[in-house]
Amino acid sequence: MNQESRLRAHEGRAFEDILDGYFPLRESIRQMMDRQGFSRVWVTLQHAPIMNLKHLAPTDPVPLTLPKVYAGMIDFMSLTATQADATPALSGVGEWFWVDPSDRTALFPTSVRLGEPAFVRGIGIHADDLKTAGTRRDVAILHASASADLGAQVAQATGELGWTSCRAWGLGTEVSGVAQTKDIELSRALFGQGFDASTSPTIQRDTSSPTYVLLNTSSAHLNAEELEIALRV
Repeated sequence: MNQESRLRAHEGRAFEDILDGYFPLRESIRQMMDRQGFSRVWVTLQHAPIMNLKHLAPTDPVPLTLPKVYAGMIDFMSLTATQADATPALSGVGEWFWVDPSDRTALFPTSVRLGEPAFVRGIGIHADDLKTAGTRRDVAILHASASADLGAQVAQATGELGWTSCRAWGLGTEVSGVAQTKDIELSRALFGQGFDASTSPTIQRDTSSPTYVLLNTSSAHLNAEELEIALRV
């Protein structure tokens, strides 16, 4: 590994789940992390109805009927959630809109509620990560060197981890809250890159983010269900 690069393996896995609707988004993600036993996750969701009920406290139930003026839609969102005390810290990028254009903001309020349960796919690091010796490590974080070929670094990391293949995701520039941006194609382009340990592909680098999540896709290590989910994330 290049001396400027840093690699750390983690106990984690790819997963699929349903975010509960009607709770504030931060609470829905907290509940999901508790169910899955994760301390940190990266998730994506698409085409999810949302409700902007600013007059409700986080623990208040939603009304049985919802005027359209409070409604909106997440077109695409990529989130990082890290467990911090009782509530996770969120960051990411996304595209969304509101029926009422006056609700448009540069940051997505985490108090916004999903209008219905939302299907998500992602990668999670277990809450007891690195505590048990000999536990299989199927997730890794690569802090890449800006002066070396990224594809070569990922291929080398794959071999060092003992994997035969992996997928890699650029984390993108993290911000406080969830930034609304039309420049979402850059983030999408970095998702789901596949690597074989014997190859060194050339891929586009996001120079604003040298950090990448690597996911093991070695058929010799994963069972059929685990591999199928890892290839769908």
